Amino acid sequence: MRRRDLSGCLAAACWAWGGRDEESIWREYLDWYRKQPASVSDLQAAYFEHLRRSGASETEARERSRIVQRLAKERREELHPLFFDRTYSSAGARFNTGPNALLEETVRDLPPGRALDVHMGQGRNAVFLASRGWDVTGFDFSEEGVRIAREAAARSGVQLTAIVARHEEFEFGRERWDLVVMSYTWVPLRGPYAARIIESLKPGGTLVFEHLMEESGGERAAAWLPRPNQLPELFGRLRILRYEDLRAAADWSWRPERIARLVARK
Repeated sequence: MRRRDLSGCLAAACWAWGGRDEESIWREYLDWYRKQPASVSDLQAAYFEHLRRSGASETEARERSRIVQRLAKERREELHPLFFDRTYSSAGARFNTGPNALLEETVRDLPPGRALDVHMGQGRNAVFLASRGWDVTGFDFSEEGVRIAREAAARSGVQLTAIVARHEEFEFGRERWDLVVMSYTWVPLRGPYAARIIESLKPGGTLVFEHLMEESGGERAAAWLPRPNQLPELFGRLRILRYEDLRAAADWSWRPERIARLVARK
C-alpha cells in the first residue's frame, strides 16, 4: 500500500473514533444513555462494551470512556433529567410510590389551599394532595416523571398542573402558596433558593421538607443534601414547627438512612 493510501486510511480511522470532537462524543453518549434501562447499574462498563461491540478498539473505547467520564462530571446538570427519566420508566420502582408520610401527617389538619410540589417526580405527593382538595401545581425536569404524574392524576380523577421545568427557571412567585412540598428534591440548599421559597409562601403558609442527609462533610458534597442543623438556619425566617435528624426509613432508599425532616410556617 502506498504511503498516501495508508495515510488516508489512518485519517479515516481517526475520524471514526478518536478524531471526533468531544461535543459529538458527548451527544452520542447521551443518545445511548437515554436508551438504557434502570436495571443497568454499571453504566461505565456497559458503555465500554457498547463501544467495543460497535467496532472500537480497546484503546479507542477507553479514550472515549475517559472523555465521557470527565464530561459527565462537568455537565452533571444535563444528566440529571435523563437519570430520572430512566428511573421513572423502570418497571420496578426503587422508591416509595405512595405519598410521603411526613406530608400526610402535616396536612391532616390543614385546610386545602394552593400547593406547590417541587420536583414532583411521578406525582405521588401531588396526586395525594389533589385528592384531598388542594389546588396543586408541580414541576420536574424529568419529562417522563411529569408524563406519569399527569396520567396518575387522570386515573385518580383529580386535576393538577404538572410542568416540565428546572428549579432555576420555575417562577415560584411571591405569597403564592399555602403549602410548599420539598420531598427529596434536587434544589441546591443555598440562600437564594431558600429566599425564593420563603417569599413564595403566603402568610401562614407551610413548608414540608424531607431528604437524605449529607454525611461526607466534603466540599464537593451534593448541594441539595442538607447538612446537620442546616435547615433550621436556612429557613430561620419561618417558625420551625418540627425538625428531625434521624435514621429511619427513607422514600428513596431500600434501607434505613439518615434523613432530615422539617415543617415550618410563615
